[in-house]
Amino acid sequence: MGFTACQGEEVRIFVTEYRSDSDFPERQMDVTCIGLQAAAELVDVLVDRFVHVYPLNEEQVDALRELTGETFHPGGYEYFIEAVED
Repeated sequence: MGFTACQGEEVRIFVTEYRSDSDFPERQMDVTCIGLQAAAELVDVLVDRFVHVYPLNEEQVDALRELTGETFHPGGYEYFIEAVED
């Protein structure tokens, strides 16, 4: 089951997937529909301080899977979440 991005948001939220042995992204997922508040809570920062790229641990990836329905493979991949102004 895929996840559809929301339209009309001022800030987009992306999760980027990297192979553990690579510096190049495999894919980038738009997870804007989880909302900025949920994204900030996922990495334990205040919404107004969600301004960096944050690595996600396996527990955070599992929570993101629940929120989005996306498929993640934390064993062989690394994931990072960030907000980008539209």
